[in-house]
Amino acid sequence: MKFIVFLKQVPKSTKIKIDPVTKTLQRSSALSQTNPDDLYALEAAVALKKETDAEVIAVSMGPSSAENVLREALQRGADKAILISDAAFAGSDTWCTSFVLSAVARTIGDYSILFFGKMAIDGDTAQVGPEVAAQLDIPQVTLLQSIDKIDDNEVTVTRRTDSCIMQQRVSLPCAIMVSKGVCELKSPNLNGWRFANSQNIEHWDSATLNISPDEVGLTASPTQVVSTNVPDVEKKVIWLKSERELEDCLNILLKNGKDEGK
Repeated sequence: MKFIVFLKQVPKSTKIKIDPVTKTLQRSSALSQTNPDDLYALEAAVALKKETDAEVIAVSMGPSSAENVLREALQRGADKAILISDAAFAGSDTWCTSFVLSAVARTIGDYSILFFGKMAIDGDTAQVGPEVAAQLDIPQVTLLQSIDKIDDNEVTVTRRTDSCIMQQRVSLPCAIMVSKGVCELKSPNLNGWRFANSQNIEHWDSATLNISPDEVGLTASPTQVVSTNVPDVEKKVIWLKSERELEDCLNILLKNGKDEGK
């Protein structure tokens, strides 16, 4: 049995620059981290690995710095790591990203479950996992509450919707979207750190995946960002010398709030 976990490198800070030409994030301008939901997806896969003796493969699509995400995945229990990196992939929207990741799944082959975090904090679209499942024509599980049981043919899951809690049996292979609350994150230990630093991370590009550069990237993406901007925030400190000044200030704030609500 084989589990593939897809992890994304995301900005750690909200202070990030926007490329004035492409209107995309300049990811090199900010510190990075592993997308939080993706860590829960990894934790769920590693927990299931203990029951099935499956191989857990961590995959990240991004620049060379995304190796840090994969090292963390190896520390947390992944058995193997693959970096998907190519200049042709730069600027890919969710559709092009899912196109690449579905090609990764096909190339690895013989997988039982694809694990995704519910959404990435830098985009908040929650589209990539379901789109990969659609491109591979496999079942997908969203709104996951727990993974209850698995055998060679199907996985039993509990899902929570706005109106009910339901248990479903899903045929394998399938894709599962995981978010915080499904499991608890365990801290990496020294053995995990040693293992991670002893492993080689494979590097795949468009040639490895048999993808034409014309099929991916900014120009191939059907989603185009028309404009974006970072608002200028001015901070000002005013010292109030009396209760009268405080009262006047509160009245102004209340009046402005009412005007904005009209």
